[in-house]
Amino acid sequence: MILRIGRFILIAVGVAALLVFGASQNLLSTKSVQLQKQLISAKDLQITCSGPAVVAGGKSGTSVTDFRRVGKAGTSISYSGLKSTELKGFSAEPIKGYGIRQDIGKLIVKPSKFTVVDTTGKADQGSILLTANQLQLADNKKIRGLLAAPCLRPQSEFWLVGGSTAVGREALLILTNLTLIDSTVDLHIFTENGSSNSAGLSGISVPANKTTFVPLSSFVLRADSIAVQVLSKGGAITALIQQKTIRGTSASGADFISPSPVANVNSIFPGILIRGSKDSEKFRTKADKYSDVQQMLRVFVPGTKNAKVNLQVLGTNSKTFGTVLSVAAIAGKVSDFKITGLADGDYFGILTSDVEVSSSIRLVRSKGLPGAYTDFAWINPAEGFSDERYIAVPKAGISRLSITNPNARPTTVTLKIGSVKVSRTISSGSTEVVRASAGLSIGILPTDEPVYANLVIDVSGRISVVPVLDDKNISGEVEVSVH
Repeated sequence: MILRIGRFILIAVGVAALLVFGASQNLLSTKSVQLQKQLISAKDLQITCSGPAVVAGGKSGTSVTDFRRVGKAGTSISYSGLKSTELKGFSAEPIKGYGIRQDIGKLIVKPSKFTVVDTTGKADQGSILLTANQLQLADNKKIRGLLAAPCLRPQSEFWLVGGSTAVGREALLILTNLTLIDSTVDLHIFTENGSSNSAGLSGISVPANKTTFVPLSSFVLRADSIAVQVLSKGGAITALIQQKTIRGTSASGADFISPSPVANVNSIFPGILIRGSKDSEKFRTKADKYSDVQQMLRVFVPGTKNAKVNLQVLGTNSKTFGTVLSVAAIAGKVSDFKITGLADGDYFGILTSDVEVSSSIRLVRSKGLPGAYTDFAWINPAEGFSDERYIAVPKAGISRLSITNPNARPTTVTLKIGSVKVSRTISSGSTEVVRASAGLSIGILPTDEPVYANLVIDVSGRISVVPVLDDKNISGEVEVSVH
């Protein structure tokens, strides 16, 4: 009896709950949330110049952790001067935009950042708004050569293809963080022997407003061929490799290796301007320490499939005869291939591969007695572009803009130099080399086909190459639910 009474009570409670809570479903109702589109402006464009050359050793010359800057680097800045914007970082007071492009320069002794503040948030970014590079002819007993690099937009990932830690060679990774947030960096280093598994590649600290120097020989000692992936968390950074050569006891050549574009099956190399080829040959036959005074192709294959690579080096006129390399590059490793048989002249390179690869070309310059020297520059593949881009031109030395048209038909580009406009028609599969006016930026406006360009800089015979970049931050629309 008690059991039956209990069951009756449970059933009664259940029916009551159904009536009460079931009916309540119609008491509350909500309208469907409407998503609203909100325009998010791009953050102000900032680029970082990494500062002058660096030497290790400290005052004693033997310290492996004491690094110091030597000399000053000259920055060349091209700023659109767009109204409603101002340039910060050049001087104590911002430079106001008043509608006229400004080409300015500044000597720096440490890493420096330049920012265009846009009060409207509507300015088109890229090199048309702000672009800069740095240049230094180092003449120190520990480092000699022409070092140039683009001033870069801080990011969280970079690939650097170039450098060596062989005997007499130093590769120094320079990580710069000019944000207010500490950064932690992980490295992946590849050589001719494959991936490095050395300890210490992860968790490298780059504090806010500081620079961290990483000797790559700490991880890959006596490596002839290097490619480095840099990944950062926290504050965005910039990354360069400073490569220098010591032949015997004398410094003999240096350059900054700047970040490479993403791996690709097609790459274009404008700006292979060769001078002093006979002197380079004499140096190579003189002693083994000059064995690398040779034009060279470097290839890194990031995947698991070996690459079949073809490099055509073509002259810009009928008097310059190029060459062709057809080589195999092993997956997961860095491979070097000599480029031989090129006399003095202006050339460009077209690389094709059956799988995506990262690549670079080492360009060398030499002069015999009197005043003998050797120097080198690393050339990255150029970025193709069909919109307007600008490149800042240094006041020092002689600069030449090399513009390549790899397309199947001729194309015309308009060059803006100060208030002057010049049109140049570039034949299919050809390159135009233009002497740049010192200190005046060049605007490059293609008409119908994408073109590729690098700026080649010569100071007292030493050589360096900087790319034509188009750094920008992204704006866009996001959908927001508003209650």
